[in-house]
Amino acid sequence: MRVNRGLLGWGVFFIALGAVPIAVRGGVVGAGTASQAWQLWPMLLIGAGLALALRNTGWAAVGNVVVGLAFGLMAGGVVAGGVSPGAPLSVCGVPGTASAGPNGAPVTGTLAPEASVRLAADCGTLNVTTAAGSGWSIAWPAEGVTAPDIGSPDGANLDAEFGQRHGFAVGEPAARWDVVLPEDPSINLSLEVGAGSVRAAFGSAHIASLDAAVNGADASLDLGGAIGTRSVSGSVNAGSLRVTLPTPSDGLSGTFAANVGSVSICAPSGVPLRITVDGEALGSVNFGQRGMAQDGSIWTRGAWASSPSRLDLHVSVNLGSITLDPENGCG
Repeated sequence: MRVNRGLLGWGVFFIALGAVPIAVRGGVVGAGTASQAWQLWPMLLIGAGLALALRNTGWAAVGNVVVGLAFGLMAGGVVAGGVSPGAPLSVCGVPGTASAGPNGAPVTGTLAPEASVRLAADCGTLNVTTAAGSGWSIAWPAEGVTAPDIGSPDGANLDAEFGQRHGFAVGEPAARWDVVLPEDPSINLSLEVGAGSVRAAFGSAHIASLDAAVNGADASLDLGGAIGTRSVSGSVNAGSLRVTLPTPSDGLSGTFAANVGSVSICAPSGVPLRITVDGEALGSVNFGQRGMAQDGSIWTRGAWASSPSRLDLHVSVNLGSITLDPENGCG
């Protein structure tokens, strides 16, 4: 058999690309470990160096194999476990226009009893917490962090965009903005994050609905103690999303999509659950491993049909994974 050296690297790439999701699905490698595969990027330099050093020898293909293996493992890690931005080597963290709030203090305001909130973060870390009352605040360090565009909040609406200049940075921490939302108003919340991360713990806030869009980023959303939540939705494109759902007082519906990424869902124990798989193209789910019964594309757990307090989820996965109740939690 004759091996085409020109295609050898591509062959190794596709083998590694498929092997990583299979290893994760089979429990050989954890999704968290797979998501760190991007840290193998120095192998690309090693492979390129080998290709140059051995180009006139019979071992010239070794460099292509190393490069193909590195790219395959990195891409397979994204498919199986998502990505974890905010690392020492990233496209974020490049200092922007330094600007603090008025007199260096946080920007503050209040929300009406029913309000809509949109938080959009690009290339940085957004930390969201809650506090009693109806007041909100946004704070950020002045040094090297771009001031958010908060617009003109009117009580019924709060729209804030957080952006940091893109560019490669080594050893530079990503920008961080701290947002405190009030627990008393009923909030319809929209979160958008790209090339960064969001960490949100909603405590006992009244979050009526939550819609999260994660693009090339990482998000962790803890709704475990939230009150009055009726719907939760999340979409991931080349990233990872972890969501802890609350115990619903009535029914709670949710829609989740993983596209070249991962979604982890932590559901409250003892609450009847139904998951409808709307699409599963080259992706994986673990619902059977979590004791759910399958009927075609529908999975159920508990007395779902007869319970008024229940979870009804619709999911789709394309070159990624959706994991229910992962062993390491959704934090």
